[in-house]
Amino acid sequence: MMKRASWTEYQKQIADDRYYYGRSCIRQNFFPGSEKAFIDILQRDLGRDLLDDPKHSSCTGIGYHSDIVPLETIMTVVARQFSLMNEAGYENFVTSCITSFGVYTEVLATWAEFPETEERTRENLLKATGREFRKPASLAHTSDVMFHFREEIAARAKRRLVNVA
Repeated sequence: MMKRASWTEYQKQIADDRYYYGRSCIRQNFFPGSEKAFIDILQRDLGRDLLDDPKHSSCTGIGYHSDIVPLETIMTVVARQFSLMNEAGYENFVTSCITSFGVYTEVLATWAEFPETEERTRENLLKATGREFRKPASLAHTSDVMFHFREEIAARAKRRLVNVA
């Protein structure tokens, strides 16, 4: 019962289109081709607009979780990612990496609870890069997006993978 309640609390709206894609710095090492498969499914198979921006960089989440990169720096890196998304004309951020998803979620929650940290981040970003940013209208992990389109994906499947011996 506890698991179900937490899942209900987590549920959110997933955007239907126009995604700014945040790649993982490590996922491709563990699951080669997984990011390309996600991009191909969304763009080619489902006809969705997804930008795989070469300007995007790592969120440095691994450095943060190992106490190497300070939180203030992480927030500024996240703000830069959002700025790139804004510059490209997108507002729906989807990330491939679960660590990045956790970092983005944590940063947005921190800014909501402690607005002064968002203000400091804005100042740091402007001073370091000359950039400004708007927060995303939606933030999702690639697994959220795949789940969102599960019925459309299943309808296009050439072979069902259920009860395959």
